Amino acid sequence: MCRLRSGSDATSGTRALGWPCPRAAATVLRVTDELQPADEAREERLARNEVLFRSVNEAIEQQAIEFGGLDEYEFICECARSGCFDRVSLTLKQYEHIRAEATRFFVVPGHEDVAVELVVDAQPGFLIVEKDGHAGLVADLADPRDSG
Repeated sequence: MCRLRSGSDATSGTRALGWPCPRAAATVLRVTDELQPADEAREERLARNEVLFRSVNEAIEQQAIEFGGLDEYEFICECARSGCFDRVSLTLKQYEHIRAEATRFFVVPGHEDVAVELVVDAQPGFLIVEKDGHAGLVADLADPRDSG
């Protein structure tokens, strides 16, 4: 069971220790309760996987900031593969550049899924992908940094 920090609510998806809460994230990320075409349901499932990894990376970023944030840090690949825990070394500046767009994620080369995302940049060791269609909507709505 996920315990929320005081002052937070179920939409934040954050446990008492600051780690993401998958159950809360799964509840919040549901775009609609109506029946969806199979393609949209698959896109939503894949986007939720990526958003879950992003929430873990947000916690890693906060720890990196506390340590001074000048070095490279190991983040977790934000691909849609549920069993992937591959590491990607990024500086905080690189991470923030990617996070500037809610629909952009970084993945290990070969982990991109062209059915639901477009590769927008290739760097040594990682690709930047952008979700589009229904998956893009899910990613945008689930962005914890969204102020609206």
